[in-house]
Amino acid sequence: MQQQQAMLAAFRARFGELCRLPEHRHMEPYTRPRRLAFAAPETQAEPCVPASLLLALTSSYALLADWQESLQPELAELGSWQRYLALPKRSASEKLIAEIFRILRILRLAAIHRTGSLEVREDGLIRAYCDYNRCALTLLTTQTGLELLVSAVSYYLESLSQPYSDAYVERLLGQYFSDIVDEIRSFGDEDRVLFQFRQKGWFNRQQRLDCDNPRVQLDDEHYRIDMGKYAADPARYPLDFYISLDDRLYILPVEVLKEGCISRSELPKWQARTQQGAQLPDAFRLRFAHEKNIVGLPMT
Repeated sequence: MQQQQAMLAAFRARFGELCRLPEHRHMEPYTRPRRLAFAAPETQAEPCVPASLLLALTSSYALLADWQESLQPELAELGSWQRYLALPKRSASEKLIAEIFRILRILRLAAIHRTGSLEVREDGLIRAYCDYNRCALTLLTTQTGLELLVSAVSYYLESLSQPYSDAYVERLLGQYFSDIVDEIRSFGDEDRVLFQFRQKGWFNRQQRLDCDNPRVQLDDEHYRIDMGKYAADPARYPLDFYISLDDRLYILPVEVLKEGCISRSELPKWQARTQQGAQLPDAFRLRFAHEKNIVGLPMT
């Protein structure tokens, strides 16, 4: 109950202007007021896990569940574990987001169920526990891991309306999941352990550098990109190359290149999801702002 009240307080702080609640004011109709009895002040401290983070985690679960129900309305009739088992797991991204759903499920139940608890241990690790349907659900992780869960859900749901290819989303979501697992110290639910994935390679999820004018050459069966001085350190320069070929747009991350090359057969995997040829959504315009040079205009 205390965790739910803390989450409600965080909700009010964020959406208070939208909550039309009754207003209470004190009045004294008589000259001799009656003194009411009050309980002693509560000595229990608020949950150590930030209430705003708890609200973000439960909201992430709700957003993910609602999106899944929009695709498969029959999921609404299932329990949370049966829902996980029924989730589509055809692509790597679907498998990754299903495992993220499993982790969020434990955190949600720990936050709202009567047998649930969320506590911060002396070593700083956060322990989520819930006895649900005669099964002990447990998760031991860090606050960074919880924040990465919120970030992964936000990224994935936003990617559905962005031009990045399935291969691109898979690589970035895979990095999120790998970092989330690295923060987990113990995990247990009906299936005991999380599904493991073989990561195709490290991917910089913290920063991406958009390059819209790469120099591309077709060399035999490979496309070669001239990256100049940036080729020596792709970790420092995590470039995304926006390549226009044959009225198609490709968004190619530097992490998938081998010595600056990609095979001709591999390039279609990175074709951008656009509605008209090589046109990006208008929201991307500010990323690639260029000042138009006017001949004869003096420099200021």
